[in-house]
Amino acid sequence: MELKAKRQKIHHRQRSPVEPAGDIVSTYFLAQPGIFYTRPKYGCTVVVNLNNKDENSRRGVLHAIQAVQQKSDLLQGRNGYVVSFDPGLWKKWNPKNDIEDRPSSDYMVSSSRKFVNTGGDVLFLLKSDTDGVVPELLQEVEISLSGLATFDVTETRVYNDRAIHGKFRDGIANPVDKNTVERFILTPQTSTPGSGGGSYCYTQKFLMNFGLFQAMTIREQENVIGRKVTDNIVIGDDPRSHIRRARLNDRNIHLKILRGSMPYGNDADQEGIYFNAFANDIQLFLDLMQSLAGDDPYFTQDKLLSLSQGIEGSFWYTPSLRQLGFTDEPDVGLVPTLDFLPFWDVKSTNPYMFYNFHEYLHRMSFGGYGPGDPPTPRVIKLLSVVFSEWGDQWYHKPETSRIPHLSNYLTEAEMPLLKESAAIRKGMAIKKTLGTLIPKTPYGTDNDLFRIYPNELIVGVMPRFSLGIGKYVMPYIREEEEEIPWFMKGLNEGGAMGHIVPDHGIVLEVGLKALKENYKILHSRAPPEKKDFYKSVTLALEGVQEYIDSFAHLAKEMIVQAEKYTDEEKESLRSIYSRLLKLKTDAPSNMLEAVQLLFFMHCSMHLIGNPVAIGRLDVLLRRFYDEKITSEAEAQEILDCLWIKLSERVVINRHFTPDMHDRGSTAVMYAAAGNYGQGSAVNQWVQQITVGGYQANDDDTSMTACNKITLLCLKSSRRIPTNAPCLSLRLHKNMPNEILKETARALLSGGAHPVLIHDDRLVSSLIKSGSPDAPVSLKAARNYACDGCYEPMIAGETEFAFGTIILLNILEMTLNEGTLYADSGSVYLRGLKVSYPSPHCSQIKTFHQLQEIFLKHLRLQTIQFYITILSNYGNLWEICPSPLLSSLIHGCKESGRDLSNGGSNFHTLAMMYVSAANTIDSLYAIKKLVFDPDEALTTLPKLLTALKQDWGFDMREPLFDERAGDVREDANAATYKTLRKKALSLPKFGHGNSEVDRIGNWLMDKVVSLAKDTIYNPPPVLREIIADIKKKYSLPERPFGFIVEPGVGTFEGYVPEALGTGASADGRRSRQPFASDLSPAPAPQDKTAQPASVNIYRAMSSFDHDSINTGLSNGSPVDMNVTEDFPETELYEFIRHYANGTKHIGSNMITVTCADLETYQRAVEEPERYDLVRVRTGGWTEHYVAMFPAHQEHHQRRVFFTPLQNDC
Repeated sequence: MELKAKRQKIHHRQRSPVEPAGDIVSTYFLAQPGIFYTRPKYGCTVVVNLNNKDENSRRGVLHAIQAVQQKSDLLQGRNGYVVSFDPGLWKKWNPKNDIEDRPSSDYMVSSSRKFVNTGGDVLFLLKSDTDGVVPELLQEVEISLSGLATFDVTETRVYNDRAIHGKFRDGIANPVDKNTVERFILTPQTSTPGSGGGSYCYTQKFLMNFGLFQAMTIREQENVIGRKVTDNIVIGDDPRSHIRRARLNDRNIHLKILRGSMPYGNDADQEGIYFNAFANDIQLFLDLMQSLAGDDPYFTQDKLLSLSQGIEGSFWYTPSLRQLGFTDEPDVGLVPTLDFLPFWDVKSTNPYMFYNFHEYLHRMSFGGYGPGDPPTPRVIKLLSVVFSEWGDQWYHKPETSRIPHLSNYLTEAEMPLLKESAAIRKGMAIKKTLGTLIPKTPYGTDNDLFRIYPNELIVGVMPRFSLGIGKYVMPYIREEEEEIPWFMKGLNEGGAMGHIVPDHGIVLEVGLKALKENYKILHSRAPPEKKDFYKSVTLALEGVQEYIDSFAHLAKEMIVQAEKYTDEEKESLRSIYSRLLKLKTDAPSNMLEAVQLLFFMHCSMHLIGNPVAIGRLDVLLRRFYDEKITSEAEAQEILDCLWIKLSERVVINRHFTPDMHDRGSTAVMYAAAGNYGQGSAVNQWVQQITVGGYQANDDDTSMTACNKITLLCLKSSRRIPTNAPCLSLRLHKNMPNEILKETARALLSGGAHPVLIHDDRLVSSLIKSGSPDAPVSLKAARNYACDGCYEPMIAGETEFAFGTIILLNILEMTLNEGTLYADSGSVYLRGLKVSYPSPHCSQIKTFHQLQEIFLKHLRLQTIQFYITILSNYGNLWEICPSPLLSSLIHGCKESGRDLSNGGSNFHTLAMMYVSAANTIDSLYAIKKLVFDPDEALTTLPKLLTALKQDWGFDMREPLFDERAGDVREDANAATYKTLRKKALSLPKFGHGNSEVDRIGNWLMDKVVSLAKDTIYNPPPVLREIIADIKKKYSLPERPFGFIVEPGVGTFEGYVPEALGTGASADGRRSRQPFASDLSPAPAPQDKTAQPASVNIYRAMSSFDHDSINTGLSNGSPVDMNVTEDFPETELYEFIRHYANGTKHIGSNMITVTCADLETYQRAVEEPERYDLVRVRTGGWTEHYVAMFPAHQEHHQRRVFFTPLQNDC
């Protein structure tokens, strides 16, 4: 067929910069543009039944196409059409075209008569947004084919932009970007000339029982569809709702169709829907119909389909423009518009920020990214896959199976290993997990752990594990003899925490084979007490090699599947195959190889239950980045792909949150510390990347470690809108301006990346955290990297354990004779007894006396914490060692000891203090309300009574006798509420009030000194425990000692850790959340969200004290919120001043979340439309819609930091 006419009229946008200039063969440009016109207001479906299939009819059809095209061009407004053919007829007229056949049966699927196959020869879908145009287009068809055919004509019209009775919109799940259209909707190009750009069309005219539908309530109608009349999804798991039955997946990929249904009948009496959709595979439609109908011929699964009956429809082939005979080449400078629903089209005025992934893909794909440096097509394509997996979670709950026991995977010759030590069994369990379970059994594919996407640069798959969700590891316990001892120690095979920073440079330097062979040699020479460690590491490294080899051979197997992949994809798979074969044994020699090997090691450790950070990525990759081999654009693409791999496993729908946590898993204190707030840490994988900072040396003059990779990492964080990895930037004096400017842009993109860390303060702080037994050199301190949430630690040289002390609880003990009053009442009377019986509050006569009692309780709780944690030291080695992780920790190989057995060079203890701002504010409130001679309003006993009764909101026995009656109860409650109102009105920490700040400085100074002095000058009982540890683990050349790093950090615990804490004197209600980290306290959770605002410089002056800047070596993070219109230049200036120390900006760590209060509130109601809004929880970045309500409410009340001109 050949049409000597101009190409179909298109409504276009300018070409996207992400498209190569010479890309004239993109299938998107070859397709009929009318396919992408899915939302016309007026339409007409014309089924042409030819009298004959001869040459005369063929010419008539060509004439009809040309006539419709010309008329469409002449008429005003947006007009379009699609022409499709019976596949058999098309092949008769075009024998060289190899396309799928139309099914011959009268019904599309055998199990249902809902979908009819009535055939037809040619299909015209006529479309316009202007009334009166479609009849004119129809007239051209009828005139051109007069005498040659008969016509079945159905006029369609959309009312209120909705397909079902003006209430429910169609096509919300349509593809929104060019890459997805090319992947799922259009046929690919092959070696056949003119191929590519075609599609298969499926039509079905449904007669609907609208009488029954209209008799339903709105809620019942919404349940039928699965969406509300506002288009928002109905959260739940109704398996019969239409949107869930219509969601098809293949190996965890949502299979897309492009649909454009329109109602027929009139507005007052709609008769039904004429459904039309496009895909590049007929089988997809058949699978979709089977899912909608179900397998039972007497019961229809889909609720909407049960109200419908097909009366006309069939399959069609939609040829490309070239196949139709349009002879002019596509104008690749113009991109045909892909209709984009208003539902997804919500944008921030901030050009760096995105609200939802549909809008992100659409804008990036069609050239709408204002900053002008969008990711490459490869990256957008991979992101579309990841986003699709996230979107599936609104429909299906992601599941992971438990892992069977090691004994199931051992050969007969290996079975004696079950009698070996835990270290040997752990090493073998790692080997079998990585080398057998995942690649060679159904477990790997069933749990989406073993697959390659052909366009990937970085391969490997992270597990669905997280700190909150938990993890499954391969059991190796000998139950009869070990079950009870392990249980009593609070540990299992998953107890190893990870949560440290390995040195990937060890394996990048020599490669896996050399590293493994080194451990084999050490094993052969080792004394008996060290052999198990070296053997366990060898087994673990063999597992990594087998894991890499399995992916290499998977790529090789995919290459031969010629029908599934394009030539470009097969070439990509060949590159993957050769790259992985090399990395199985050898060290990397370029940046891509280095990132791939690093990711394999990182992925392996997460798969075996050792979640770890990545470390100083720009330093690790510096020697592999040679611009003569890898261009800057290629390097950026590699890092973008790494960002994607690290963020695949987001749980976006909290309704479907899995729970894989068991007692004994993730022992942060060398033993399981009991249950903790899992729901607060669902998407926390401790995947920290640190960039910037100083070079690690002992030189008196510091030198920056910043390089090109530093800048590219910042760009990845700005342009890849995910919550992981968590990027931390080490700032120091005289940082390059382009890095500071890119930092401001990244922060304004809304991901709270990067965390801003002050090198000059933290390096000094880490040195001061050392002890005579464990001195920290300048070189070691300069080589710190962030782990977990943000904890700075010496990269690749230390183990790590931490615990928390809730400072508000210490204040409760101070006021309430050593008890916690949140649980005071009829059960525990004055409260839970947790400390020494300090004086009754009536005996506390001065604020200074209260401070002294506070410090005594704090000291006792600090001692108790250290006794608890250090009494468990060494338990992990006996039950769940970490051989693979130990291979990347300096000191382990040299000492012949596992990380869990004292093998590392350093041993870090972090004491994290929680609720700091609330405690400072409460101390100040007590000082003012009770002890200030001019402003006091109450006594300490009366204040305590008010706090015990939750400021009058919980008048309980025996504090208030119910027999006193409601009138007395209300009067007392009103008194307490009035007192609370005064407490809330008092100045707060973090707002630049010098009197409050003095209390803050006093408190921080005391917690720092107590945390260190308790270890370095311990009381007798603790001294004995420490002495025993030193005796057991000291080496002749390396005495054992602890680095003590105090810090202030709630991480994610500002909600769960507050559940046991009563009302506080700052006005906070009982069990309500704390302020995050060292941040100013949020507005009360029980009141309307009206967050305070404060000038950014005035606020940060509150934190400018030595105790905070250099005393809190494990971090003093201040979590800022800024609005979306915060000026980029002012944010840059703030960062520059902070780095250079040229203004009074305190703290050694700052995070910046960019989002408006209105954005948060809309996200609560419309989660799909705001799924890319991300916030800093207190420990990492989280998708706001994934958070449970208490967290969302907290963020709406956090203090906003304003630019200089908005001095509030």
